[in-house]
Amino acid sequence: MRTAQIQLPRYHPSQQTVVDRAKRFNVLACGRRFGKTTLFTRRACETAIAGRKYGYFAATYKLLSEVYEEMEYRLAPIITSKNKTAGRIELVTGGVAEFWTLLDKNAGRSRKYDEVGLDEAGLVKDLEQIWNAAIRPTLTDFQGSAWFAGTPKGRNYFYNAFLMGQDPNNAEWLSHSMPTLMNTTIPNLMAEIEAAKRQLPERLFRQEYLAEFLDDAGGVFRGVSDLVVKGRTQCQPRGRVYIGIDLAKYQDFTVMTAVDESGSQVAHERFTGIPWSVQIQRIAAFVARFKDAVVYVDSTGVGDPIFEQLSRIPGAYWHGYNLTNQTKEDLINALVIQIEQASLALLDLPEQTAELQAYQYEITPSRNVRMNAPAGMHDDCVIALALACWGLRDPSGVRFEDEMSLYT
Repeated sequence: MRTAQIQLPRYHPSQQTVVDRAKRFNVLACGRRFGKTTLFTRRACETAIAGRKYGYFAATYKLLSEVYEEMEYRLAPIITSKNKTAGRIELVTGGVAEFWTLLDKNAGRSRKYDEVGLDEAGLVKDLEQIWNAAIRPTLTDFQGSAWFAGTPKGRNYFYNAFLMGQDPNNAEWLSHSMPTLMNTTIPNLMAEIEAAKRQLPERLFRQEYLAEFLDDAGGVFRGVSDLVVKGRTQCQPRGRVYIGIDLAKYQDFTVMTAVDESGSQVAHERFTGIPWSVQIQRIAAFVARFKDAVVYVDSTGVGDPIFEQLSRIPGAYWHGYNLTNQTKEDLINALVIQIEQASLALLDLPEQTAELQAYQYEITPSRNVRMNAPAGMHDDCVIALALACWGLRDPSGVRFEDEMSLYT
């Protein structure tokens, strides 16, 4: 009889701890790179090798694919049947693993499992409905167990499940908070965490690395009202001036805002429905108020040819800023840090204050950050202010003045 050699991923000490202490329903609030996907892979492999049935439920197809392929690779010698499209792997032991995305509210219906795993549970909007109506009943036949894991995303049903596991009188539920630091297998992890702490907004760091549930997780900026100088709508600049311009023609607003090198916002204009030729004249007049200003213009899409015309205007250092998901994240995060550190003094502009306080971010299923105004609101003031402040604090820590000679 041939013996198949199977090598499963090892639990690191913190993973082993939660496995050793497991109850029927287990909830893990994980920091980034804690190793939850590795945990799910091993749980799926062990269950199927033992001849039992495992159901893996992922927030996205990408996560599903990752666990499927890892399991397929590690169990290759004992797989009798596999179908990635159907999301099913069968073993010589009689064990089965099935794979579902939680984008389907009926995922798992009619199945029965010994154990299920719900990956990135914090990202699933209808988690409570899917769990109670579709997944929980799959455990009835075998009195099976469940593992919820993910990085927190506000106080949703994943948070409620976490609270159930914190109740010492709850015999079936147990939850653990597992910050990124608990994964001792990553080299130089502390240095990486400290770098993230310096570069990310405080709330984003606390959520993504410390695995904290935040009641205002959707809001980007905090403490805005504390930075507003009441009654001030303009002031005299000190030192070099940085200007941010967010362009628009009809539906949105063109916004011009200026900050000086001390972090004081010194001027602001906002208008809409003006032809480009007139806008260019107004922008030129605004910039001309400040000697040798450094100007950042949103050059995305229609803004690119307008920036080309603006850049020919003498007396300022002109720079186009193309907004992509990544560059927008960098831009907004830099402004968040400046606001958190109270390094700005803002003009008393109701429209700007309202936009900053309403601005929100969301973590996409692929764990990318998107920052936007809520539906029906504008973000022109936010973008203009962020562009103006970009020269004050580059994410790399290099002040723009150090490179000024490159643009003269």
